[in-house]
Amino acid sequence: MAIIKDYEPEELQFVLPEAVREQFPLELQFENVESEKDILKAVNEHFNALFPENEMATRYMDDVEKSDLRSKYCKLIEQKLPEAEEALLNAKEEAKRLKSDAEERLNALNKQVKDYAAKVQEGTEEKQLPATKTFRIALNGYFLYYSILNGKVALAKADKIPSYDKSSLWAQEDKNRVAMMELFGLDFPAPEKPSDDEFDEEHDTLPDNDVMGEDEFNDAVGDE
Repeated sequence: MAIIKDYEPEELQFVLPEAVREQFPLELQFENVESEKDILKAVNEHFNALFPENEMATRYMDDVEKSDLRSKYCKLIEQKLPEAEEALLNAKEEAKRLKSDAEERLNALNKQVKDYAAKVQEGTEEKQLPATKTFRIALNGYFLYYSILNGKVALAKADKIPSYDKSSLWAQEDKNRVAMMELFGLDFPAPEKPSDDEFDEEHDTLPDNDVMGEDEFNDAVGDE
Protein backbone atom coordinates (compact mmCIF):
# COMPACT_ATOMS: atom_id res chain seq x y z
CA MET A 1 0.00 0.00 0.00
CA ALA A 2 1.39 3.39 -0.99
CA ILE A 3 2.21 5.84 1.79
CA ILE A 4 0.30 9.10 2.05
CA LYS A 5 1.56 12.25 0.36
CA ASP A 6 4.12 14.28 2.34
CA TYR A 7 4.64 11.39 4.78
CA GLU A 8 7.52 11.76 7.21
CA PRO A 9 8.68 9.58 10.11
CA GLU A 10 7.62 10.84 13.53
CA GLU A 11 11.23 10.53 14.75
CA LEU A 12 13.50 12.39 12.32
CA GLN A 13 17.14 11.34 12.11
CA PHE A 14 19.51 13.52 10.13
CA VAL A 15 22.68 12.54 8.29
CA LEU A 16 25.56 14.13 10.18
CA PRO A 17 29.33 13.41 10.24
CA GLU A 18 30.38 11.25 13.16
CA ALA A 19 32.70 14.00 14.36
CA VAL A 20 29.75 16.39 14.51
CA ARG A 21 27.52 13.86 16.31
CA GLU A 22 30.18 13.29 18.96
CA GLN A 23 30.98 16.99 19.46
CA PHE A 24 27.61 18.77 19.40
CA PRO A 25 24.22 18.09 21.05
CA LEU A 26 21.80 16.47 18.63
CA GLU A 27 18.88 18.10 20.44
CA LEU A 28 18.60 21.26 22.53
CA GLN A 29 16.11 21.09 25.39
CA PHE A 30 15.24 24.62 26.48
CA GLU A 31 13.85 25.06 29.99
CA ASN A 32 10.77 27.10 30.89
CA VAL A 33 9.42 27.32 27.34
CA GLU A 34 5.83 26.53 26.37
CA SER A 35 5.80 27.05 22.62
CA GLU A 36 8.00 27.13 19.56
CA LYS A 37 7.88 30.92 19.63
CA ASP A 38 9.28 30.82 23.19
CA ILE A 39 12.16 28.69 21.91
CA LEU A 40 12.89 31.05 19.04
CA LYS A 41 12.78 34.06 21.35
CA ALA A 42 15.21 32.32 23.71
CA VAL A 43 17.51 31.65 20.78
CA ASN A 44 17.29 35.28 19.68
CA GLU A 45 17.98 36.47 23.23
CA HIS A 46 20.89 34.18 24.14
CA PHE A 47 22.58 33.31 20.86
CA ASN A 48 24.10 35.29 18.04
CA ALA A 49 22.10 33.28 15.49
CA LEU A 50 20.99 33.72 11.92
CA PHE A 51 17.83 32.19 10.46
CA PRO A 52 18.48 30.72 6.99
CA GLU A 53 15.79 30.48 4.34
CA ASN A 54 15.30 27.49 2.00
CA GLU A 55 17.91 25.42 3.85
CA MET A 56 17.89 21.69 3.04
CA ALA A 57 19.11 18.92 5.35
CA THR A 58 19.53 15.23 4.58
CA ARG A 59 17.58 12.79 6.75
CA TYR A 60 17.38 9.02 6.90
CA MET A 61 14.33 7.26 5.47
CA ASP A 62 12.43 4.89 7.76
CA ASP A 63 11.27 1.35 6.98
CA VAL A 64 7.87 2.60 5.77
CA GLU A 65 9.45 4.81 3.10
CA LYS A 66 11.91 2.12 2.03
CA SER A 67 9.12 -0.46 1.83
CA ASP A 68 7.06 1.89 -0.34
CA LEU A 69 9.94 2.34 -2.78
CA ARG A 70 10.60 -1.40 -2.83
CA SER A 71 6.96 -2.06 -3.64
CA LYS A 72 7.16 0.34 -6.55
CA TYR A 73 10.14 -1.26 -8.20
CA CYS A 74 8.88 -4.78 -7.42
CA LYS A 75 5.61 -3.91 -9.15
CA LEU A 76 7.59 -2.74 -12.16
CA ILE A 77 9.58 -5.97 -12.19
CA GLU A 78 6.51 -8.19 -11.83
CA GLN A 79 4.08 -6.37 -14.11
CA LYS A 80 5.66 -3.87 -16.43
CA LEU A 81 8.95 -5.48 -17.40
CA PRO A 82 7.37 -8.71 -18.70
CA GLU A 83 4.93 -6.67 -20.77
CA ALA A 84 7.77 -4.61 -22.18
CA GLU A 85 9.80 -7.70 -23.08
CA GLU A 86 6.84 -9.22 -24.91
CA ALA A 87 6.22 -5.99 -26.73
CA LEU A 88 9.86 -6.04 -27.83
CA LEU A 89 9.47 -9.51 -29.39
CA ASN A 90 6.33 -8.43 -31.23
CA ALA A 91 8.04 -5.30 -32.46
CA LYS A 92 10.89 -7.32 -34.00
CA GLU A 93 8.39 -9.31 -36.01
CA GLU A 94 6.25 -6.39 -37.15
CA ALA A 95 8.74 -3.69 -37.96
CA LYS A 96 11.97 -2.00 -36.98
CA ARG A 97 10.04 1.03 -35.84
CA LEU A 98 8.02 -0.95 -33.30
CA LYS A 99 11.20 -2.63 -32.11
CA SER A 100 12.79 0.74 -31.47
CA ASP A 101 9.77 1.96 -29.48
CA ALA A 102 9.68 -1.17 -27.30
CA GLU A 103 13.41 -1.04 -26.57
CA GLU A 104 13.05 2.56 -25.48
CA ARG A 105 10.22 1.59 -23.15
CA LEU A 106 12.18 -1.32 -21.68
CA ASN A 107 15.24 0.82 -21.07
CA ALA A 108 13.13 3.45 -19.35
CA LEU A 109 11.57 0.88 -17.02
CA ASN A 110 14.95 -0.65 -16.21
CA LYS A 111 16.22 2.81 -15.35
CA GLN A 112 13.24 3.34 -13.03
CA VAL A 113 13.94 0.06 -11.26
CA LYS A 114 17.61 0.98 -10.80
CA ASP A 115 16.73 4.47 -9.62
CA TYR A 116 14.32 3.14 -6.99
CA ALA A 117 16.76 0.46 -5.85
CA ALA A 118 19.61 2.99 -5.64
CA LYS A 119 17.42 5.31 -3.58
CA VAL A 120 16.61 2.53 -1.12
CA GLN A 121 20.31 1.63 -0.88
CA GLU A 122 21.22 5.26 -0.24
CA GLY A 123 18.54 5.44 2.46
CA THR A 124 18.42 9.24 2.75
CA GLU A 125 15.98 11.98 1.80
CA GLU A 126 16.41 15.74 1.54
CA LYS A 127 14.24 17.77 3.91
CA GLN A 128 13.29 21.42 3.59
CA LEU A 129 13.99 23.10 6.92
CA PRO A 130 11.29 25.62 7.97
CA ALA A 131 12.74 29.11 7.64
CA THR A 132 11.01 30.58 10.72
CA LYS A 133 11.88 27.59 12.90
CA THR A 134 15.50 27.08 11.88
CA PHE A 135 18.47 28.96 13.30
CA ARG A 136 22.18 28.86 12.53
CA ILE A 137 24.89 29.51 15.07
CA ALA A 138 28.66 29.63 14.74
CA LEU A 139 30.33 27.42 17.33
CA ASN A 140 33.75 25.79 17.63
CA GLY A 141 34.60 26.06 13.93
CA TYR A 142 31.17 24.99 12.62
CA PHE A 143 27.97 26.56 11.38
CA LEU A 144 25.31 24.55 13.25
CA TYR A 145 21.76 24.46 11.91
CA TYR A 146 19.16 23.69 14.59
CA SER A 147 15.50 23.35 13.59
CA ILE A 148 12.33 22.99 15.66
CA LEU A 149 10.77 19.79 14.31
CA ASN A 150 8.01 17.75 15.93
CA GLY A 151 8.41 19.71 19.17
CA LYS A 152 12.18 19.14 19.38
CA VAL A 153 15.13 21.43 18.66
CA ALA A 154 17.23 19.11 16.49
CA LEU A 155 20.70 19.57 15.04
CA ALA A 156 19.90 19.01 11.36
CA LYS A 157 23.06 20.13 9.60
CA ALA A 158 26.63 21.21 10.29
CA ASP A 159 29.10 22.95 7.98
CA LYS A 160 32.67 23.84 8.76
CA ILE A 161 33.19 27.60 8.86
CA PRO A 162 35.21 28.73 5.81
CA SER A 163 38.62 30.18 6.55
CA TYR A 164 37.58 33.59 5.20
CA ASP A 165 34.77 33.77 7.81
CA LYS A 166 36.65 32.70 10.93
CA SER A 167 38.02 36.06 12.04
CA SER A 168 34.82 38.00 11.39
CA LEU A 169 32.76 35.42 13.33
CA TRP A 170 34.95 35.46 16.43
CA ALA A 171 32.48 37.48 18.54
CA GLN A 172 29.53 35.31 17.42
CA GLU A 173 31.34 32.09 18.30
CA ASP A 174 32.31 33.43 21.72
CA LYS A 175 28.74 34.54 22.54
CA ASN A 176 27.33 31.21 21.38
CA ARG A 177 29.94 29.35 23.45
CA VAL A 178 28.83 31.25 26.54
CA ALA A 179 25.16 30.57 25.74
CA MET A 180 25.81 26.82 25.48
CA MET A 181 27.35 26.83 28.94
CA GLU A 182 24.67 29.05 30.53
CA LEU A 183 21.68 27.26 29.00
CA PHE A 184 22.83 23.64 28.70
CA GLY A 185 25.99 23.29 30.78
CA LEU A 186 28.03 22.40 27.67
CA ASP A 187 31.62 23.63 27.60
CA PHE A 188 33.27 24.50 24.27
CA PRO A 189 36.77 25.98 23.84
CA ALA A 190 36.99 29.74 23.49
CA PRO A 191 37.77 30.92 19.94
CA GLU A 192 41.05 32.72 19.35
CA LYS A 193 40.50 36.47 18.96
CA PRO A 194 41.81 37.66 15.58
CA SER A 195 44.15 40.57 15.15
CA ASP A 196 42.84 43.79 13.58
CA ASP A 197 44.81 43.06 10.39
CA GLU A 198 43.32 39.57 10.10
CA PHE A 199 39.81 40.91 10.62
CA ASP A 200 40.18 43.68 8.01
CA GLU A 201 41.70 41.32 5.44
CA GLU A 202 39.00 38.66 5.80
CA HIS A 203 36.14 41.18 6.03
CA ASP A 204 37.03 42.47 2.55
CA THR A 205 36.65 38.97 1.03
CA LEU A 206 33.39 37.91 2.69
CA PRO A 207 30.77 36.61 0.18
CA ASP A 208 27.06 37.45 0.32
CA ASN A 209 24.85 35.08 2.36
CA ASP A 210 21.19 34.08 2.16
CA VAL A 211 20.21 34.01 5.83
CA MET A 212 17.75 36.24 7.67
CA GLY A 213 19.04 38.81 10.07
CA GLU A 214 17.48 39.60 13.45
CA ASP A 215 15.02 42.20 12.09
CA GLU A 216 13.86 39.91 9.28
CA PHE A 217 13.44 37.08 11.79
CA ASN A 218 11.29 39.22 14.09
CA ASP A 219 9.09 40.25 11.16
CA ALA A 220 8.63 36.60 10.12
CA VAL A 221 7.90 35.21 13.60
CA GLY A 222 6.08 38.16 15.13
CA ASP A 223 6.17 39.40 18.71
CA GLU A 224 3.75 38.20 21.32
